[in-house]
Amino acid sequence: MRPMQSRLRSRAGLAQLTMIGTIGICLGLIAGFMFMSVVDTVLERKAGPQVQDKQLPGSTTSLTEDQADMTSEGLTVKADNKVLAVALTDSSVGAASASKGRSIHTLCTSNGSPYLNYQTRIMYGTYQMIQKAAGGDQHVAFTRILHRSEPDVLMAQVPSFRADPLTPACDTWCEFPVSDRPNAVRQFFDAAAKDASLIQAPWLLMIETDYVWMKPMQAPQAEDIAASSLAFPFGYINPQHPHVEGVMRKMYPAEKGPLTNVPGSGPAPVMMRLAEWIKVMPDWERLTAHIEADPESKEKLGWVREMYAFSVALALQGIKVDLAKPPLNPLITQPPADATLGQAAMFHYTWGSVFQNAQGEKVWEFDKRAYTDPSIVTTPPTLALPPAFDTQFKLQDGKAVTRELYDTLTAMIKQINQAIANLSPLKIQ
Repeated sequence: MRPMQSRLRSRAGLAQLTMIGTIGICLGLIAGFMFMSVVDTVLERKAGPQVQDKQLPGSTTSLTEDQADMTSEGLTVKADNKVLAVALTDSSVGAASASKGRSIHTLCTSNGSPYLNYQTRIMYGTYQMIQKAAGGDQHVAFTRILHRSEPDVLMAQVPSFRADPLTPACDTWCEFPVSDRPNAVRQFFDAAAKDASLIQAPWLLMIETDYVWMKPMQAPQAEDIAASSLAFPFGYINPQHPHVEGVMRKMYPAEKGPLTNVPGSGPAPVMMRLAEWIKVMPDWERLTAHIEADPESKEKLGWVREMYAFSVALALQGIKVDLAKPPLNPLITQPPADATLGQAAMFHYTWGSVFQNAQGEKVWEFDKRAYTDPSIVTTPPTLALPPAFDTQFKLQDGKAVTRELYDTLTAMIKQINQAIANLSPLKIQ
């Protein structure tokens, strides 16, 4: 997944700012992604119907001075009179920090809009399917982190933790709901420090709602220090691009090293050990708040700026992630940009796909941005499969549709349709 104002206002002290420094980061936002991302953000603003349902409370307690000292490099940020530091250490999580084994606890975040809830039902449906496949027993838990003022319609069907949003307006409309994500994840970890049962595996895998599970992941032993954490190399996250060097250096000072230290990743998909998530969390939240309060950073980093905040946080904490490219990446591939699933466990359908015949006429299309109406949450429609393969088919950019890509997209749509067929009726109270 994937020119605005935020309610966040960073007021970090001078001592903290000197630690941050001024450096420049780079950005290579390809034109097609810019368009799709703009539409994505607009669609996320539309909130769905609400019901009162059982939920896990988010943490809203401000940190004490002693707790603030426990955060990364002693840094805290205040926004809307809330302290945005996280007071978690490896030991503070207690029993939840079990560090041995190969099991995976999957996380995703959402603001509960119809657009994201439609995707969530499909994604979670395919997750339940692969849990039953060979090797699926390693997928032991799933939690949707919902940053929303009230429970939503999926609370009874999808395991959820509700976090109090920094921007309550995002329940109905706001300019950039993704800016609430790091704080919501922090609330989840705060709660886990008090209730170890919230985290049920040594590996925590953060994903997006617009993923389709195709097969289980096979994680290495978490206690094996040689086993790398995993992420995905997004081509549009380019920390070394000259266009963003100035704003990147505000977050990653020159004394920290070259900008090549910053991975072209983002928070999803990412699979890391619990201790690594706890380590990166304060900087991710702090830097997201910084970007939202800095017009230059918002403008230059654009619609993926929160992804940049996470990537810089990884670099600041010295956390290395394996960024294998498709088809070797074990997390996702992105058709139609990628023609096969390869070694990945999931498809990411961020790109729309249009098949055109030899006359240039559209004969088939799938684009997630067409699915925004609240009614599709309760009654997701079965998707049309592509027509019989034709060697004359081309994509919307004029590239040929190979038989390999055709089969890949067909397999993804069939998996989505199977998940839709398996869905239980959604009760709206």
